[in-house]
Amino acid sequence: MLALLDAFADFFEMKYLFLMSLFTLSFQLDGLARIWTAVDGRTIEADLVRVDGEVAVLLMRGKEVRVPFSKLSEKDVEFLKEQAEKPAVVEASELFGVKLVAGKTMEASGDLDEKTMAALSGNKLKPEKVKIKVSLPDDFDPAKPQSVFWTVGGINNEAERLRGNLGVFRRGAMAAQKGWVVISADTEHGNPRESTVKICKGDDDFHFFVIEEMTKIWPNFKEWKHACGGHSSGAKASFFRISQLLKADANVVGGFFSGCNGAYATMASEETKVRKSAWRKVKGFQSTGDKDKLVSAKYIENVTSGMKDGGIKLIRSKTFPGGHSMSSEQLGEALDWFLEEEGK
Repeated sequence: MLALLDAFADFFEMKYLFLMSLFTLSFQLDGLARIWTAVDGRTIEADLVRVDGEVAVLLMRGKEVRVPFSKLSEKDVEFLKEQAEKPAVVEASELFGVKLVAGKTMEASGDLDEKTMAALSGNKLKPEKVKIKVSLPDDFDPAKPQSVFWTVGGINNEAERLRGNLGVFRRGAMAAQKGWVVISADTEHGNPRESTVKICKGDDDFHFFVIEEMTKIWPNFKEWKHACGGHSSGAKASFFRISQLLKADANVVGGFFSGCNGAYATMASEETKVRKSAWRKVKGFQSTGDKDKLVSAKYIENVTSGMKDGGIKLIRSKTFPGGHSMSSEQLGEALDWFLEEEGK
């Protein structure tokens, strides 16, 4: 046994660090204890720490020892290759002290900065806090490009304002099923807006703050593909969210407008000072129940025309069997379309 320990120690002493610098991918493993067999048949028990290229990093007597595959049995080498093929564990990001874990839905709360509070000082309830709800796909890896869907709530009364954007988070269920990151944000008093269909001071600053907080933990956040959507008054409010994302230089690919009888792209641009030309890359999907008494054929035509006037050129308008409700099936269709390259 001592001889084998000395042999492993010899491997560590050899200058494999230079050789392994050629291998850039390292797989972290959770201390897999195993009986290892050398090519000469001798064995020893050690924990597998990680695999670096074609070197096993083992933990023996509290010290890490690097052992090349060539010194181990075929069975051990096969085991190591299987471990190397497993997806690397992605360290969870933290938002206001809350770990954002793949495959989970989490809510975090934190303080607004002075600039954002000042922008919202005209609100009746004087917000000081932000609440952000996030759902991550099972295979979420912030190092890879992601798609982000923002759920948007509307305001027809005070109860809906208090319910906010987080109150309609469930409308993003189809996006979550399709592997999108789903996100919503509110103040501690609900929706930072106080009206859906008029210019509101502070909502843009609030969402700029949210976007910057997400960018702090995921530097490529703005480069990911963003879309947003809502139903009825939430669909109208979605025009403002798109405009905010555009103003923040986020990569906006689409808006889903369900049960919508008014287009507010132009007003949203006035609120955020976004140029009309910025909307050209945004796809607009209008979804309406064929028995929707609140959205007539004339309203559908007006919304389509309003989107065009606001700068949205890529538009699809579809109906489904139903009334004033949201079609998850058509949301799924819209999400797929948003990710298609232009011209398809």
